[in-house]
Amino acid sequence: MKRERREQAEYAASLTTCEGTWLEKAPDAAELQRIDVASKALREQRRLAIEFHQDPSAANIFSIELFRNEVFAPMHMEDWLVEQMIDAHGEPPVVDEGNENEFADYLRNAVLYIATSRVRGAMASQLKRYLPQFVDAGQWKEAVAIDYNAFRTTFGNEVSPFLVQMALAGFARYYDEHDDEPQSE
Repeated sequence: MKRERREQAEYAASLTTCEGTWLEKAPDAAELQRIDVASKALREQRRLAIEFHQDPSAANIFSIELFRNEVFAPMHMEDWLVEQMIDAHGEPPVVDEGNENEFADYLRNAVLYIATSRVRGAMASQLKRYLPQFVDAGQWKEAVAIDYNAFRTTFGNEVSPFLVQMALAGFARYYDEHDDEPQSE
């Protein structure tokens, strides 16, 4: 059933768990206009953007915390992407204290495996659709983080905080839903 939806859904929507949400359908002209207006308003927050970018570590931490917010749940990676990561890199490692980097390395490599330019562009365009609601609410730092992550996701060859959190949440949901199924070796 999920494969059927993926084949019929717009490509960007097929990457995420947005079925039944406003993100499932492509943005219409009115929404594209709101995104453009929000982007222009955000440019006037140049000082805040400069401050945000001055400390990349703090920007990454803030971004990861932001994308843990339930409002971004429709952007969690869909099962088929999680399955591709597992097929290519095996099951995620269970880490003990002292080897926390093992899971981070696994996640980074797995995400890089599926993060083609098409996936990156589609995920980033979906993320930009959140910009108007944060700008309208005057949540400027969050809006800067969304814009920053959309840019890094589209044009970077790295794993942006947005991609990390969407993959991590996708894995968590996947294992919650498939926990009773026998695991392939």
